[in-house]
Amino acid sequence: MTGSALARRYARALLDIGREEGQVRRVLSEVERFAGLLDDVPVLREVLEASHVNRRDKQAALEGTVSQAGFLPVTMNFLRLLVDKRRMNILPQILTELRRMVEELEGVERVEVISAAPLPETQREFLRSVLSLRTGKRIELEEKMDPAVLGGMVVKLGSTVYDGSVRTQLVQIRENLQKG
Repeated sequence: MTGSALARRYARALLDIGREEGQVRRVLSEVERFAGLLDDVPVLREVLEASHVNRRDKQAALEGTVSQAGFLPVTMNFLRLLVDKRRMNILPQILTELRRMVEELEGVERVEVISAAPLPETQREFLRSVLSLRTGKRIELEEKMDPAVLGGMVVKLGSTVYDGSVRTQLVQIRENLQKG
């Protein structure tokens, strides 16, 4: 089974348990906090992912790290399971899938917006409202800066790309002029 398929299975199972408990958002938040901790403390990641460290020591490291975090039993059991099954290395993929599933459940759509400079708040709100009307979902913008855009913006909504960048318009003008 590929890593992404495995990550989806773990994420789906965690989502289902979180739904049963009525704690989907909290479970997601706790897994995000733990993943952030692994990023901040690379030694912990190394211990939890190492093949030469036995499970008992990994579990002890996990317990010692998160025992005071106040995580739900669901989250703790999930993290223990990842250690037992030697799957801690796919936690980032699981988190990506879990986040996507929770947002889908909540009717949220992530939209990537690439522009040369930060968008003014009025433009952000206008973009959110237009895309929300188009999709019927609540829109979360992920803004990225790319000076090569020159002006305007590129909007990626799912597999659809709306390219209103000045760079693309200049390329089209050049092509039209070359055609004659």
